[in-house]
Amino acid sequence: MGPASGANVNLMLSYQEAFEKIIENAHPLKPQRVGLRESLGLTVAEDVFSPEPFPNFDNSAVDGYAVSQGAGLESLMKIQGEIRAGEIFSQRLKPNHAVRIFTGAPLPARTWAVVMQENTARINGSIRLLKAPKAGENIRLQGEDFQGGRVLVRKGRALQATHLALLAAVGIPKIFVYPSVQVAILATGTELWKKGGRLPPGKIRDSNTILLETLVKQAGGSPLPMPCVGDDLRQIRRAIRKGLQSDLFIVSGGVSVGKYDFVKEAFKKEGVKEIFWKVNIKPGKPLYFGKRKRALIFGLPGNPVSVFVTFEEFVKPAIQRMARRDPSSQRWVQGNLTDGFRNSNRLHFVRVRYSAQKKGCPIDPLKGQGSHMIGELAQANALLRVEPNAVLKKGDRVWVKRIEEGSFS
Repeated sequence: MGPASGANVNLMLSYQEAFEKIIENAHPLKPQRVGLRESLGLTVAEDVFSPEPFPNFDNSAVDGYAVSQGAGLESLMKIQGEIRAGEIFSQRLKPNHAVRIFTGAPLPARTWAVVMQENTARINGSIRLLKAPKAGENIRLQGEDFQGGRVLVRKGRALQATHLALLAAVGIPKIFVYPSVQVAILATGTELWKKGGRLPPGKIRDSNTILLETLVKQAGGSPLPMPCVGDDLRQIRRAIRKGLQSDLFIVSGGVSVGKYDFVKEAFKKEGVKEIFWKVNIKPGKPLYFGKRKRALIFGLPGNPVSVFVTFEEFVKPAIQRMARRDPSSQRWVQGNLTDGFRNSNRLHFVRVRYSAQKKGCPIDPLKGQGSHMIGELAQANALLRVEPNAVLKKGDRVWVKRIEEGSFS
């Protein structure tokens, strides 16, 4: 995570103090057994062993002919029968005979090799070999991939599509995993316009809900977006009651000290225990964190850049810890600053553009660093962490945290 940001300023927590309090309270959810289709991306809670070998019977790797030992180029072999995938051939393969067989079909007893159909010539009800086979050629043996009892997926792995295919192949219908974190999302503000069409004077469109919904998905959680509410204490309390039924609840807007900032008051009236409010960072100073029973509650500032930064730095690690997900996707990379930066007395997360393919790996601090500048935010692919009162110079070698996979040029 990098170094701590320093001591409290005006009773605000430092970045590190806030982060540690969140992690202390973000307990992993209880594991449960779910179907394979519901388990993609979830973390396995126990080692998974194969109940059987794979393949579980000897079968043909190609379309061709099963032949017995001694089959040679001069042989004219009578076709004894045919085996399609999924069928069983009850007879034994006779000497100087061949059985027509298709990919995946079980081998008849006494099969020595399978000759590809391209290497045979069919003559009435017989075949002649055009290429001499080798012992075991084109045969998939029972247990060739793995034997029964082998560990297929280790505890702690996040399940990918290939894991699910593997488990399905050996007949495992359900798996013990840490469930996806259910995350309720509520945007507040009388200024938010909830309908389409022309924007009335003084209104703004809600972008925080879709931003948080997407970030939650990327973090491995299950977003539960709620309808926006205005700056009305009763409306906010009603919405909070619903949001508190989830594992984690995010409210954007209304957590500062303005006349119509009712979120903190509503949290208190609904029984939320405040753990901290305000962190010595920029953007995102009025960050709120609380807890009610098992639910974690985050109050994020309303500006979209503040929402993004506080989610990346505080909410995302909480979701990952609750779901036992590996947070290693937050990678730090190094490059050279293309411009200097002088910081104030707060830890600043500066939005930058990192270019991996250009000489010197330049890191460009974006011109617009205001917490409302969503256009500049959309151009950023990394965050530069600048310590309080630090002065960075053009050409300095610095570390940045990538925030957008696959976006670098």
